[in-house]
Amino acid sequence: MKRTATSGMSLIEVLLALAILGIGLAVLIQAVSRCLAVVHKTRNYETARYLLQRLAAEHPLGMGQQIAAGAEDGNFDPPNEQFSWHREITPIGLEDEPLFQINTRIAWSNDGGHESAQETMTIVFKPEYMQSGGVNVSR
Repeated sequence: MKRTATSGMSLIEVLLALAILGIGLAVLIQAVSRCLAVVHKTRNYETARYLLQRLAAEHPLGMGQQIAAGAEDGNFDPPNEQFSWHREITPIGLEDEPLFQINTRIAWSNDGGHESAQETMTIVFKPEYMQSGGVNVSR
């Protein structure tokens, strides 16, 4: 009896194909997971930028307002309750120069308990202090 050639795959070939498919799927799932983590991180940074703008609108340091050295902080209302803010105002000019450094920091906690933050630094010159007596201008 002669054996005839059959078309098909041997068990080794099937197992090898399944192993390659399994490795490919594992790599694909890991890549999708990393992409979702990057999207979540980006969303948090975008929210922080929006909250920085909202903070500037709700607690302005406009031209007509006095600036005093010090710090203030607070939390945001839902749906942004995981975000908090801290603003520190420091005079950086000489004693007769109305120059201030304003550091504003938005911080949030990630899912793993790790805290992230976004901080801005602004330098403000308030020349109206010199005319209004807010800063000592005697030399």
